[in-house]
Amino acid sequence: MRTMLIATTALASLALTACKLEVTNPSVVDASKFNPSSDGTTLALSAQTNFYVAFQSVMFNGGLIADEIWTGAIRLQTNNIASRNFVGTDDIDVDFFAPMSLAVVSNISAAEVLKKGSAAASDPNLALASMNAGYSLLIMAETMCQSDIRSGPALSDTQLLDSAVGRFQTAVTVGTGAGTRNIVNTANVGLARAYLQLGSNALAATTAALVDTGFTAYVITSANPATLTSTTTNSLVGLANLEYVTKNLGQALAPAIYDTLNDPRVPVAQSSIPPSNAALQPPFFVDAKYNSYSDPIRLASSLEATFISAEALLHQGNTGPALTLIAAERLKGNQPIYSGGTDQTSVLTELLNQRAREFWMEAKKLGDLRRNPTVPLAGVVTDSVGATFYGAGKATFGSTLCVPIPPEEVDANPNLH
Repeated sequence: MRTMLIATTALASLALTACKLEVTNPSVVDASKFNPSSDGTTLALSAQTNFYVAFQSVMFNGGLIADEIWTGAIRLQTNNIASRNFVGTDDIDVDFFAPMSLAVVSNISAAEVLKKGSAAASDPNLALASMNAGYSLLIMAETMCQSDIRSGPALSDTQLLDSAVGRFQTAVTVGTGAGTRNIVNTANVGLARAYLQLGSNALAATTAALVDTGFTAYVITSANPATLTSTTTNSLVGLANLEYVTKNLGQALAPAIYDTLNDPRVPVAQSSIPPSNAALQPPFFVDAKYNSYSDPIRLASSLEATFISAEALLHQGNTGPALTLIAAERLKGNQPIYSGGTDQTSVLTELLNQRAREFWMEAKKLGDLRRNPTVPLAGVVTDSVGATFYGAGKATFGSTLCVPIPPEEVDANPNLH
């Protein structure tokens, strides 16, 4: 089995000031002093750090929306997000838009600089920055209703996905030239996922088939004390496993729908830490999937490629690969043999149910729900619209599955007025 552990740095600003570049402003690198050959690794890894922070923010806050995590907080804004009844003023900027926007811009900018190098066609740093730009755009497209980049016009999720496709294609091409098979595999999983989200099912299946069997790539987290000095500032805890940090504050619980699944893909444990919201009654269960500050989070894998291919072929009328995968996954999850319908809708619902279990808290489920809006939420381990909400402020779960551009960005960007 081949496993990819992508290296990381402590924080983007620390990485830039630690290298030989003379940096007077950590947010700006003087192009006249930048050498793509000798300084490219620092730039690519610094931009990658921004993607890691954004990925974790989407994993956690998107997980609240997708009903993968229950909030233990009493704050109205957090409960609005968790109940899918939120508006743009509900912490959307700090929880979603700001980290994703920084990840997109920094990785695109890094790739633009690295393309100017004399060996750009086979530069692994360019492949890495392009891959991370692709993933940053992908999670933005799966999360935001629409978004903007560099204070430009509003872009639809389709436009963001089209941009992600181009970045992934560059990563595959350059990564192949550089001989970095791990980057090529990771980028191909992202490319197949973007094609699937776009509804380009034939391309999704073809691309997914290019991924090496047994491949897995992770977002690496950190137990470095420098990243743990705050439990409220994303820029500081972003490299620690955010779900682990939050559940140990009593602010993240496993949803009740997961507590009795008895599925090793969805491990839960009883917690003695009471949540802030006193309305929640014991026993309290939390995930047992992430158990330290430095537990890595799966980003891409050959298993995900298999899921993508099965869904893409299913959308084209071929139920066979999906049924085969469902049988294997139900066996892993201690479930009886599938006995549901074999029509396309029934098989798709069951496939997404297995996908929700397999990739629990890996920043995938919100995109799955948005991609398949006709699939009943109750069939994919999700509380239905109108079901009683467990937390504060709202009586029932709403239907909002995408995040609006926050008012802070609308006010600052004249193209959005």
